[in-house]
Amino acid sequence: MDSLEQLNQRLREGVRCDGDYPPVPGEGNPNSPVVLIGHSPSGTDAQTGRPYSGPAGELLDELLAEAGVKRAELYITNLVKCWTWREENGLRVNRTPSAKEIKEWVPAWLKPELELIRPKAIVCMGGPTAQHFLGKDFKITLQGGQWLELPEDSPYLKLTGHRLDPKPFVMGVVQPNYLTHLQEHAPETYPAARANLVADLLKIKRVLEGKLPKPKAPQQEELDIPF
Repeated sequence: MDSLEQLNQRLREGVRCDGDYPPVPGEGNPNSPVVLIGHSPSGTDAQTGRPYSGPAGELLDELLAEAGVKRAELYITNLVKCWTWREENGLRVNRTPSAKEIKEWVPAWLKPELELIRPKAIVCMGGPTAQHFLGKDFKITLQGGQWLELPEDSPYLKLTGHRLDPKPFVMGVVQPNYLTHLQEHAPETYPAARANLVADLLKIKRVLEGKLPKPKAPQQEELDIPF
């Protein structure tokens, strides 16, 4: 099996993305007990070659710092390693990856990443990533910020056949760009939402300190946040 460095080098050398952009491999501490996973790189990430390197990444770094966590203590990656974009008013803007794109990317690149890192905890940034690990019934409005057990019918497990060992705890949290959305469109809700996300990220610090959580079983709910 490749080392993580070799895996990421193969990705850089062997893959070109739609629009002739380079792929964006994961980065961070390969021995971290915690992996943060988004759904796909942004346009800025495609230019820098680093995940969460644009405005959302700057905000993420601020939030982690408030929670007492250094980015370098974590490993950060995405379900899909290419920027997924669409045309809007003549510009290329971010979009959520399709189910087809996730099915192509996850077994080929995310699975070997997780096999090499063997994290004790996975933090899913945004609803689409959380649902890929915890199932389509996962709702951030109800279960966000909770450590949950990876269900046996997890779409990730069904897609990859990967029996993670050790079996990690999984937590879904809102994307940093959700806070940006609130700041622009519902500023009165921004301070509380920011404080809630920092409180969620504090739970990462406890795992880094070796304090493993007692997970809850997933529940169901109707409402959700589309980020």
